[in-house]
Amino acid sequence: MAHRNVIAVAEFIRDILMHDPPNGTQARYISSINCVQESGETEWENSCWLDDYEQALFGQHWVNRELHSLAIYQDIVAHEFFHGLNSQTAEFKYLGESGALDESYADIFAILLTNFNEPDINQWNWEIGRGLSEGGGSIRDIKNPGSHEQPEHMEQYLTMPDYNDYGGVHHNNGIHNRAAYNLITSDDGQGNFLFNANSAAQLFYLALRKLGPTSRFIDSRRAVVQAAKTLSITRWRNDSTKIEKLRAIEKAFDQVGIVE
Repeated sequence: MAHRNVIAVAEFIRDILMHDPPNGTQARYISSINCVQESGETEWENSCWLDDYEQALFGQHWVNRELHSLAIYQDIVAHEFFHGLNSQTAEFKYLGESGALDESYADIFAILLTNFNEPDINQWNWEIGRGLSEGGGSIRDIKNPGSHEQPEHMEQYLTMPDYNDYGGVHHNNGIHNRAAYNLITSDDGQGNFLFNANSAAQLFYLALRKLGPTSRFIDSRRAVVQAAKTLSITRWRNDSTKIEKLRAIEKAFDQVGIVE
């Protein structure tokens, strides 16, 4: 299952995002699973992306007194490898607001991948890591960040010291996540969604390519808007809802206070 999850990520990046590795290199997806604590045989209940080594690490967690590998969770696997994609494109500095963007884009792409084959957005699972917290809950929810004590609006942005979660990268990403949820679930006023998994993936990937190491949430808004304008004259040129899409993007970011 771990191998299958990595294959799903690789195919999504190649076929849906149409991302080419830098400098004409061949894409590689390396992971180490069932990792333990450095100090011994104690289980490591975490996962991460190692940029210097260009690989993902996955530990294990307890479920009903049994250890389960985190590599069996497709959204967790996707999230970590999308950090690798972020590193090849925007190269976000993993600190403060730019680090929160790194976390958010990894979450957004993970959600798009895991729901890609579900055409009805009403049926999507918006949670990350369902089954990993106490009682079988998730670790994040981009639809409802507040359910995990994350902020949902810039008025709630929490400035934290660098030594605390790298300035709150896993906390403040809830704001940008909620903007993405607002965008993806935008409709035309008649109950018809303006985006699907494919068009949303195209949009956020093109936006990601426009961002850089110190980008902030407002820069992401600008990048998404610019990406939509580019798509409007390329892949979306025959889309009758492209003007509505642009308005929906502005509204999605307005609703969480990411404004000019």
